Amino acid sequence: MAEGPDDTGFEDCQFLTGSPQRFAVLAQLRERPARPTDLCDAVDATRTTIQRILAGCTERQWVVKRDGEYQLTVTGQRVFDQYSTLLSEIDQARTVGPLAAHLGAIAADLPPELLDPECLTTSSEQNPLAAIDRFTDWLHEVNGDVRAISPIVTSVFNDAAVELLETGTHIEFIIDHSVLERSASDFSDALERGLEHENIDTYVHDTTLDIGLALDRSRVCLAAYDDRNNLRAIAESDATAVYHWAETVFDRYRERSQPLAAVLSVQEKN
Repeated sequence: MAEGPDDTGFEDCQFLTGSPQRFAVLAQLRERPARPTDLCDAVDATRTTIQRILAGCTERQWVVKRDGEYQLTVTGQRVFDQYSTLLSEIDQARTVGPLAAHLGAIAADLPPELLDPECLTTSSEQNPLAAIDRFTDWLHEVNGDVRAISPIVTSVFNDAAVELLETGTHIEFIIDHSVLERSASDFSDALERGLEHENIDTYVHDTTLDIGLALDRSRVCLAAYDDRNNLRAIAESDATAVYHWAETVFDRYRERSQPLAAVLSVQEKN
């Protein structure tokens, strides 16, 4: 079992996280030394609260008083900087949560570039279609041939595929058996197109898919779905490292897939 901080370490963490004013005081002192009256003007706290915070920080040797002013020690600067980094990571985790929570095992080797909030589009109660709308836009902006994995089938994606095929785009498409069944019952034209069109190669994965992935000539779009197959978030990137990762993922899924024609042939025999 990994060893964590001792009780004193936990107490110091609890002190720092106990109120936003404590962090605000350190932030002010990180900029410049200050007197308690200066801190009262800059931080939303009473003089008594400021004095208590300074006393607690002084006790922990994060702060020292010189010539009537308080200033951070080297240790105090490090505590502040590390805590700032932690807050930034927590904020990013909250933003990326809708993506990260629905990626399954693939999340273990996810490139950090895909966790950048600026690369992310998430659906919400206020805008439940944000992710699917952006994914549709991504498909309309395709440059070059496409490789894709999808755990769902929708008319929106089928229509986008028709447009791509009409421009001569070649598509490699991986689905699972549930998508195949839904396509057979509700989207027979799309299923026939996936079987017969010369510019699309469709494969059926041997297990249920839990992610969506699309690559064109230079871009990657990763899609995360919830347990009801609602698209919750997408992450986009054109970084070289992300593209190589996505190619590896796609190839791994394709190796465990069979051509659509072979799967239908087996079903007909059974």
